[in-house]
Formats: sequence, C-alpha cells, structure tokens
Amino acid sequence: MADDLNEKMEPEISEAAEAVEEAVKEEASAVVEAAEEKAIDAGEAVAAAAVTASAAGKEAAKEAESAAKAAKKAEEQAAKEAAKKQAAADKEAEKAKAAKEKADAKLEKKRQKRAAQQALIDACPPQYRPVSTSKYFWLAFLSCIPFVGFILTIFLSIAGRNRNVKNFEKAILAYYIIAIVIALIAMIVIGVALPAANRAEVIQSLGEIFGSVSLG
Repeated sequence: MADDLNEKMEPEISEAAEAVEEAVKEEASAVVEAAEEKAIDAGEAVAAAAVTASAAGKEAAKEAESAAKAAKKAEEQAAKEAAKKQAAADKEAEKAKAAKEKADAKLEKKRQKRAAQQALIDACPPQYRPVSTSKYFWLAFLSCIPFVGFILTIFLSIAGRNRNVKNFEKAILAYYIIAIVIALIAMIVIGVALPAANRAEVIQSLGEIFGSVSLG
C-alpha cells in the first residue's frame, strides 16, 4: 500500500520539484539580470565619471597652462620695467656725474682765474694795487659827508698812497669843483637878474643849499 502511495505521489512530487526548480531558475535569472543591469549602470556611471574626470583634468591643465603663460608674461613685463627703470637711473646718474664734472671744472677754472688775478695783484707795487668795490663804496660815502668829506677828498687826492684811490678822489674833487663853479655862476646870474630887494635873500638861500648839498 505504501508502494502504491509512493507511485501515486511520485508524479506530483516530480511536478512540484520541477515547479520549484523552474521558480528557482526564474528567480535566479531575474537576480542575474538585475545584477547585470546594475553592473551596466555602474559601468556607465564609472565611464561618465571617467569622462567628467578627464574633462576636469583637461580644464585644470588648460587653466594651469594659462596661469603659467600669465605668470611668464608678468615676469617678462616686470623684467622689462626693471630694465627700463635701471636704464633711466643709469642715465640720470650719468647726467648728474657730467653736471658735477662740469661744475667742478667751472669752479676749478674760477679758482685758477682768481689765483692768477691774486698773483698779478701780488706782483703789483703797493701804490698800483687794485682797490676793492667795498673800499670804493666807503670812500664815496665818506666823501659825501658835509665839509669833512670835502676835506678828506682833498687830502686823499693829494697825499693818498694808492694811485687808484688818488685818482678816484681826484674825480670826486673834480665833481666838487664843477658844482662850486656852477653854483657861483648861478649866484651871479641870479644876482644880476633879480631885483635888489630879493637878491640878498636868494643869495643866502643858494648859499645854504650849496653848503648842504654841494659839499655834502
């Protein structure tokens, strides 16, 4: 009876086993297909990432090349500017050096001229030595003092030791003499032309003017 039962159940078991086997195969096939799809998607993502990374690498390389070119250009520009400034500085230094040499040469020439003039002055006898401008100024100032200046002018024009001073005082004395002569002529002319009533007053006024101006 058991054998009969087994014989009866054997087809059902076989069918069930086949059904289970088919289900397992289908499920395994579905899993494999899903895994293959995931693998394809992952491959595509990796490829896309690789393309993106390659593009980023190219962009980075391009930017690095541009930065290198810009840095090189800036360096060349800076070198040109530095060379230009150095050339300008050298030119200014050369110009300053030439100006200094010229000034030194001019100063040396003045010194030589002054030394030559001093040598000529030292070689002159004391009575013929040149007189400085300041001495002429003070001599003229003293000669303009009323009465005292006139006496000093006469003394120096006669008894002066230096010929130049004597000639200068003689010139001032000549001005005094000319002024006196002109004043006398004016007094005579005015004395003759004016009435007798005003003659004494005018002569007195001219005498005062002559004393304060001509001798001063």
